[in-house]
Amino acid sequence: MMRPVTHQVRLETAAARPLAAIGTSARADQVGPVIIATLDKIWPVLRGQGVRTGHNVVIYRGLAEGSLTIDVGVEVFGDVAANGEMRLTGTPPGDVATVAYFGEYSQMDSAYKALERWCADNERKRTGVSWEVYGDWEDDAAKRRTDIYFGLEPLAIGVD
Repeated sequence: MMRPVTHQVRLETAAARPLAAIGTSARADQVGPVIIATLDKIWPVLRGQGVRTGHNVVIYRGLAEGSLTIDVGVEVFGDVAANGEMRLTGTPPGDVATVAYFGEYSQMDSAYKALERWCADNERKRTGVSWEVYGDWEDDAAKRRTDIYFGLEPLAIGVD
């Protein structure tokens, strides 16, 4: 009998992650192929510039006309020159609800549901921006780590 997967949601204050990214859009059923095609445009530019890089990151900025508005990027450290579609951007700093997910990328729904449940249970409003930071590739899908972040609105502080 398979045990249900539980996800440990954490509240953190996230620093901005600098990215070299391309803004695009994708229907929900095409997100994976769009991410791969976009990264295939970014990586040669970064390698050509000799930039020190980190993980792949996808920022989800909203839904428009049935398509997700996304920034597909790579963490960068040091100077990077914008090139064609590629521009410099970053993840937003501030309070986040986050969870580490391990497994196939196409099966992350339970992690997203855990984040949504945590936000509702803790009465935290989302900013509408979320992102995924993909860990190093593992052939064994059970070892593939993706950190998922929901940006949170600041807490209102009452004045006496």
